[in-house]
Amino acid sequence: MKYDTPPPTERAQHMFHETVTHASGESRGHASEAHGLLLLRRALKRGHAIQATPAGGASVTWSLLGNGGRSVVRSITLAPHTPVGTLTDETVEDLAVIDGTETVRYGLRGGRRVITAGLFEIPALTTARYRARSLVTADHTDRVRLTLTARLGLLAREHQADTDTALCACGRLSALPASPEEARSLIRRHRETVAAEFVGSLPAAFTAAVAAS
Repeated sequence: MKYDTPPPTERAQHMFHETVTHASGESRGHASEAHGLLLLRRALKRGHAIQATPAGGASVTWSLLGNGGRSVVRSITLAPHTPVGTLTDETVEDLAVIDGTETVRYGLRGGRRVITAGLFEIPALTTARYRARSLVTADHTDRVRLTLTARLGLLAREHQADTDTALCACGRLSALPASPEEARSLIRRHRETVAAEFVGSLPAAFTAAVAAS
């Protein structure tokens, strides 16, 4: 699937490629972090199914009655312009520190930018990698936070599942399905459940920061 890439001046405003399916086919465009968050919160309120993707995106699906009273599935897909990449254990630990520390800022060490979280400091090269992968962002005061793509990527990583046994890494799903189809169904419903919980429990400070960005 190909998209037009926004010019450099717009990339900060457009975090996702957005694909919307509708009666006439599909529409493609770009979505900001704030728009993506609004879409997910609206989907939760309406009871639509949400799933996070390993790249740091999300899908929203719902059903409606089409012509002849038949059920028709519609969807909105958010694919990040910059996929989060492989989230190693070290990366996950760093992101947890950033997310769990009240004040996180950029600092300078030897003329290079680093992330400081209390007494914890992320080296310049690692800071540069996290910035390049859009895992972190900062406001005009250099206060650092995780991006929505980082949070979605972490959610997907936490809920990797074995499609044969329907065993999720989080420990909340453990089943012996009778068929691959049943396994996929169990995994899908589990991921939709945890995604709904994720959207509903996003910190107020995060949602406010996204809205202000």
